[in-house]
Amino acid sequence: MAMLNPQTHILRKIGKVMRLKLKGLIFLSLFVVAIASFSNIALAISFKDYDEAVSAGKKIRIEGASLGDRKNLDAILYVPSAPGPHPAIVALHGAGGIFPYQLWWARELSKNGFVVLFIDHYCTRGYLCEHATDDSDRNRGNIMRNWQKVSPKQRAIDATAGYNWLSNQNYIKKNKIGLIGWSWGGSAALFVHKVSGRLSLPNEGFKATIAFYPNMKYIIDKPEWKRTGPIKQPILILYGKDDVLESDEAYDVLKSSGFPAPIKILGFKGAYRKFDELGDYREKYHPAIGKFPKAFQKKAFERSLLEVNNFLTKYMN
Repeated sequence: MAMLNPQTHILRKIGKVMRLKLKGLIFLSLFVVAIASFSNIALAISFKDYDEAVSAGKKIRIEGASLGDRKNLDAILYVPSAPGPHPAIVALHGAGGIFPYQLWWARELSKNGFVVLFIDHYCTRGYLCEHATDDSDRNRGNIMRNWQKVSPKQRAIDATAGYNWLSNQNYIKKNKIGLIGWSWGGSAALFVHKVSGRLSLPNEGFKATIAFYPNMKYIIDKPEWKRTGPIKQPILILYGKDDVLESDEAYDVLKSSGFPAPIKILGFKGAYRKFDELGDYREKYHPAIGKFPKAFQKKAFERSLLEVNNFLTKYMN
């Protein structure tokens, strides 16, 4: 074999190093572009965007599950404009029903290639069918104080009905269906994973879940949580550290539970409830817990956009 002269050998080494540096620069550039684009979304988002998201969803009715009250479910569907098949996400609302900002998330996810099926637990059962108002709506306040009219168990059952419906659509990647939920919708999404062994969902069930402020301190010690199975699929949890309905201690317990799934938990310093919804600081009241603050926080929202994108890219594409 011909020997390389020292000069040629050095030049090849330099070339290899330069190629590695170039790859690193390309990756860094793409990362910076991603952060910049998400920052631009946060800067540009407006209540008009919320209105457009509400109008963009298609109201449908899907077959209910064979468990629970077995009601056929009202839902809102968002489908990407590009041809499928697509990964899909079942979305679950919290105590106050479906809000415009949550539909903004649904529409944004659909723009990024995901079909989103937003289950409306309340409209299904005649409690609240409003999607365009904020939390100053008295009807929302009434159902928020009586949110257990649709139990966490029933909400989880509704999620499985959404999964089964999506699994039967020919434009869906049937092995790429995930969950997202806010507040008690996030709690229900986590419970779905806890009882996944009992559900017998096709294609191994939900692949990953995102939970915004899922009230962990109110569920971590409940018998329903303790006596159900481990979490086996990836989880991303986002919450505000100044949210009085959450606690760092509850998430420490969750992290130490030894579940086999990768669970990423991010608490945002200085953030309150609904940090991802446009709006000034305000306080709400619930008879069971007293007053609790809500407010948009741009920094937490921007980081959430990035984390959600990275999570879905890793586990759902």
